[in-house]
Amino acid sequence: MTPPIVVSLPHRLGQAEAQRRIVEAFDKGRIEFGRLFSETEVSWRANHADLRVVALKQTVTAGVDVFEDSARIEVRLPWYFAPIQKKIVAVLTKRGESMLTRIAPPGR
Repeated sequence: MTPPIVVSLPHRLGQAEAQRRIVEAFDKGRIEFGRLFSETEVSWRANHADLRVVALKQTVTAGVDVFEDSARIEVRLPWYFAPIQKKIVAVLTKRGESMLTRIAPPGR
């Protein structure tokens, strides 16, 4: 295993709305990228999610904590994915910031 990737994403949504958006993003991700993964698991306990994804016979695990003013993502990659670690950080940061800063549609 490589050292964990840790990404912190500040937001102004409150814990419930931020968590709702993250759950929605997980669901969209399964649809969009599901063909790339042989297994995906997401388990929520209150404001913490444990994730497990298997791709190319390699298991990636992550934890997500959602707080009132931020979200923290910690990803553990097997050595096989170490060469793309910086790209993974960039994608998590960009998509996370976009998801947590966009304006909610009316009625939400």
